[in-house]
Amino acid sequence: MRKVCLIAFLGALLLVGCGGSAPNTTANKVANNVEKAIDTATRSQNVSINSPDGVVLVGTYYEGEKANTPAILLLHQWQSDRHSWDDFAKEMQNDGFNVLSIDGRGFGESVKKTDGTAVAAGRSDEDVKGMLGDVDAAFDYLSKQKNVDPKRVGIIGASYGSSLAIIYAADHPSVAAVALMSPGTNYFGNMPTEPAVAKYGARPLFMTAAEDDPDSFNSVTKLNDATGEPRRAVVVTVPKGGHGTALLGVDGVRKPLKTFCEERLGGIAPK
Repeated sequence: MRKVCLIAFLGALLLVGCGGSAPNTTANKVANNVEKAIDTATRSQNVSINSPDGVVLVGTYYEGEKANTPAILLLHQWQSDRHSWDDFAKEMQNDGFNVLSIDGRGFGESVKKTDGTAVAAGRSDEDVKGMLGDVDAAFDYLSKQKNVDPKRVGIIGASYGSSLAIIYAADHPSVAAVALMSPGTNYFGNMPTEPAVAKYGARPLFMTAAEDDPDSFNSVTKLNDATGEPRRAVVVTVPKGGHGTALLGVDGVRKPLKTFCEERLGGIAPK
């Protein structure tokens, strides 16, 4: 009998020492509230998206606060990652957009396949095909999010990301608008953009480059010519600004780009 009592007493002490078994303590409630506050404040989360050939794409999704609102897919430049878009993505989210930025295959955290094998960045025809599959998977993911209006989803690309954006959009009428930052006419020798711009047609198109990035600056002129007559693209050039997402640091680019998104995709949907 004494042994039974002793065991019961020790069990009670253990329960007290471990905080008991009650799940709804004040401490637990506070902790849960803090976690929810952080989620509400950032309204962003890391996501994983499987590309058609098994590459696990890692991205950050910035959810808009209201239903039936527009969305933007962000594609970074070579030797970069999705975090080059962080400030811009948050700014567009605050303006009412849903935003998804992804690490391109071989960059950032998108370096493995579903079977665990490594993925490296490459420039071959097969690599470019895989990249376009990545864009398709990311665009499809974004279009299906609960607050997204699938008829108002656009893509902004920087450098080789801009080539992926326009080449993909040319074959997918569901892309509502495209913005090209420091585009090229044929990155890697297997990403021709002039025919893609022509095929893209009359949908909204924005292009920007700096004069201190002469290859991209000249490409903007050629791509604008490829839109036909009348020139349909919104073209913004600046004397200095560098390449790709570096241009986001120039008010003469950032503000017109935001205006383009607002006017061509629309801000917060009317109530």
